[in-house]
Amino acid sequence: MKSQISQLRSRGFLSSGDVDAFGHLSTTDLIRQLESGDAVERSAAIRLLSQTAQSGVSVNRIFAERLTRETKLYTKIELCEALHTGGEETAHILIPLLGTIGRNQHRQPSLEAFKKSSYPLPRDIVARVLARMDPTILPILTTSIHEGARVQVLEVIDAVGFMCFYSSVTATDRRAALRALIDRLHGSLDDKLMQWKIVRALESFNHPDSLAILREVIDDGEIPVIRQEAQRSLTLAVKQPAM
Repeated sequence: MKSQISQLRSRGFLSSGDVDAFGHLSTTDLIRQLESGDAVERSAAIRLLSQTAQSGVSVNRIFAERLTRETKLYTKIELCEALHTGGEETAHILIPLLGTIGRNQHRQPSLEAFKKSSYPLPRDIVARVLARMDPTILPILTTSIHEGARVQVLEVIDAVGFMCFYSSVTATDRRAALRALIDRLHGSLDDKLMQWKIVRALESFNHPDSLAILREVIDDGEIPVIRQEAQRSLTLAVKQPAM
């Protein structure tokens, strides 16, 4: 048991006592503590900074930069928990980091989620944060689908699909997101990974245009893995509220 606790703490796992121990520190001192060599101290600083009235865009900018360098699991979780409560300004900070942290992103179409009856959690750590943010940021993500670099678009598609599947998104924003996905699909006929990601995201939209695209892929698609994903998406899309 002692060994297990030691391993958890080495990865930045917090106890309530750890947070209390640093509660007296100022914002400046806590920001300085983000560079501590002790993962628990970094986690405690993040937790406390995220709870203070002074936390905001400037602190979230520091959190986002720290996320690009953090290696310990529970400290990363603290950063993600803090960042996902941010607003539009934080979303703008995070979008350029899509696809740049870690190596967990999809590199090719996959069948790993084929049997899931839900929208898979994005593999990119920044996409996971964005997907859980307030749905008022959806227009910002939609703009990124239109204008972002490929490395960003591949991951923001997952965030958009996840958000539209699980969150209360306005009808206007949902339609705009769907249109962006369809436009990007039509402009990515030679990009198999992009096609697969968009076909998967279409499971979040019960709209005649998205359903027609999925049926077309099922009937005429040349790539089996994308065809299978289209079948899964169609099964789930028709269960979503009609648009």
